[in-house]
Amino acid sequence: MPVSDIFRIKICGLNDFENAVAVSHSGADAIGLNFFPQSKRCVEISTAVKIANTVRGEVQIIGLFVNASQTEIEEAHKRVGFNWIQLHGDEPVEFAQSVYQSTGVPILAASRGSLIRWATLPDDFHPQALLMDAAVPGSFGGTGHLSNWDLAATWRTMPHLKHLVLAGGLNPENVAQSIRAVQPSAVDVAGGVEVTGQPGIKDLAKVEAFVSAARKAFAELPKD
Repeated sequence: MPVSDIFRIKICGLNDFENAVAVSHSGADAIGLNFFPQSKRCVEISTAVKIANTVRGEVQIIGLFVNASQTEIEEAHKRVGFNWIQLHGDEPVEFAQSVYQSTGVPILAASRGSLIRWATLPDDFHPQALLMDAAVPGSFGGTGHLSNWDLAATWRTMPHLKHLVLAGGLNPENVAQSIRAVQPSAVDVAGGVEVTGQPGIKDLAKVEAFVSAARKAFAELPKD
């Protein structure tokens, strides 16, 4: 997949088949399937396969992993078929490079609260996109806390970073403001569009409001 094919709007942490199919019809560009066992949004591999086989071609499918082994990621990819692999733990650059080389799938590398780890990289490999999430001690994301928009906005000054996906505390009410402030390539939401008290189950009205607000804000950004 060419890097230019990055999605704009990603709905992450889907773990119910019928809900995921409905979200895929909402106008979003991508869905995230979380394979981190400790996450309250973790999806069963059989459900992920069923979701992917049903919505493939309508949305991009992103597999999210936290400090998983390369073998685990490769096996999940063989069964599900990802458009992107999201590394959301403490994976080193060399691991990201190895996963990309073995799968051929673009890498979405997460950074929590800082861009430093991915700001200066060896010339032979750069993740195809970086995701900026909030820094919350002891957590790997999905907390509902806002990321640092001022810091995230500096991504355009970093020559190695071709695309930034903004995550962390986004919802239908603030996503347009975040896009205007950061001018990211894409936005990512999980808890901000969920049914209250049901992690992984999205409120379709909230999803549609989020997609509408984000789409409008992206359209209003200055053209590069």
